[in-house]
Amino acid sequence: MTINGVLIDRDKLLTKDELLDYLRENDGDDKALSQIREDYYEKFDNDLIWRYPISDGLHLGACIVVVREGFLNLPYDDVDDHYGELYELDDAKLHDGDSLQIFLDDFKLFADDLISALTGMIAIMAQN
Repeated sequence: MTINGVLIDRDKLLTKDELLDYLRENDGDDKALSQIREDYYEKFDNDLIWRYPISDGLHLGACIVVVREGFLNLPYDDVDDHYGELYELDDAKLHDGDSLQIFLDDFKLFADDLISALTGMIAIMAQN
């Protein structure tokens, strides 16, 4: 499998259960996930983790993590100054094509709205 030009040997990926067990044993926060980022970066020259910083309607945001079975949605509802995102491990689930499409569509709407607002703000500032 290839993502963003990175060839990925699935056998070198963590399984969903391995990743969740590791996070449960290590406080379930972004500080714990950083070790997985480092391990993946050493293996694949990419951490294979993407932040999804907008609400899905249930959670504040999420990370999408490549695991052996596919793409794991790792949601969070709280962010700590020291530990980063505090993941809702019981709500973690594998994405399917439909859920990834919803994430993509929602992110495009979010980005388009922000671009429009910022463009308007710049125009207002240019008039002053």
